[in-house]
Amino acid sequence: MSVFEQLQPFVSLCQACGFVPYTIKRNSTTGKFERFTFSFKNVITWWFLLVLAYQIFGVSTVGFLNGDLQDILSTDRTIPTTLIILTGISTSLFLAQLLPSRWIALHHRHLTNAVEAIQRVERLLGDEFITEHASSIPIRFVVGFAAVLMTSTGVLVVTMPMYAMLLPPAFGIFSTIVLFGASASINITFDCFLLFIHMCYYIITHYIQLVLLRFNEQENDEFRATAHKETDKIGLMKRNALTFDYLCRASSELNSVFSIPVFYILAIKFVTVVSTAFGYAYRFIHTNDILDNGFLFYPFLIVTESIRILILFTSTDMPINQVRLLHERVSALSLSGFSKTMAEKITMMTLLTQIDEDRIHLSAAGLFKVGVHLIPALSGAVVTYMVILLQN
Repeated sequence: MSVFEQLQPFVSLCQACGFVPYTIKRNSTTGKFERFTFSFKNVITWWFLLVLAYQIFGVSTVGFLNGDLQDILSTDRTIPTTLIILTGISTSLFLAQLLPSRWIALHHRHLTNAVEAIQRVERLLGDEFITEHASSIPIRFVVGFAAVLMTSTGVLVVTMPMYAMLLPPAFGIFSTIVLFGASASINITFDCFLLFIHMCYYIITHYIQLVLLRFNEQENDEFRATAHKETDKIGLMKRNALTFDYLCRASSELNSVFSIPVFYILAIKFVTVVSTAFGYAYRFIHTNDILDNGFLFYPFLIVTESIRILILFTSTDMPINQVRLLHERVSALSLSGFSKTMAEKITMMTLLTQIDEDRIHLSAAGLFKVGVHLIPALSGAVVTYMVILLQN
């Protein structure tokens, strides 16, 4: 079964939360997935615009409350100006999460190109081979959906005391529910964006794994039957090389979409973690009503934001790890006698040069590569800035 058929529940979730304005077009003959479409004639497009307007209303209201929060903090002369500034910046950046989550709607062509590349990969691998090695997309969707709901519910629970303090008395129950719904919608949309990134890179990872399995099967067949002709083995290697090339094309299209948003997200999360940790640490130094009401909010935000960064890093690293394994496997095959003639050896060496992890790697706005290797540097930067802020 194609991965796009398994993505139907996830696409429905993205449509429901107003994350994407795309609909699935199915083949009129087979009823299978054909492509994603965008049109103002679709109800999903108008629902996307309606949710966007609702979220903009929520951003405006929370921005107004943030101004009141700054006024309350500024009246307390014992609170350092640094904490007031960081609180305003982190709140503004939280609201700005709406921007990267909408970025995907502006890059329909790149998404279409990535989908077409994956469809070519599926045709090269064959339906039977794909069916024998099913993906874990349904399980990942269920786990991700549960995590999105838990995070959004948790944010509403821990921020309720702060909302109760900042909301004016004339703010009725209905208005409060509307505001809470808008805040939850923003959180769900942003978490769906992270889940979308994870799903995209998992699909590429899964098909790289299938290419690796195909190399293993070909090696076993070679040593069991030794009946392949020279042209057959060269054809198989070229077929695998073409499959990997299409996967690189899909990854390149996705990297074009995610490059700037990922850099923006990392910057937001870094500032949020530093400012939240500073506010939580300062709470033990000075007592304030705002800080006391956020005694659950600060540790919850530190943990959830750290987990989001970790999910982003591990998602982008998944295909990289598989490319390394694939390169090691092809290198072992080249030394095991799989290639006997000069033409086969040349084809094998050409394939080795094409299997390069840099073709898959995601870069943040072209400045640095995104992956788990950034965790020590990022952790060190957080600790360094925390020490500087506490000394001031």
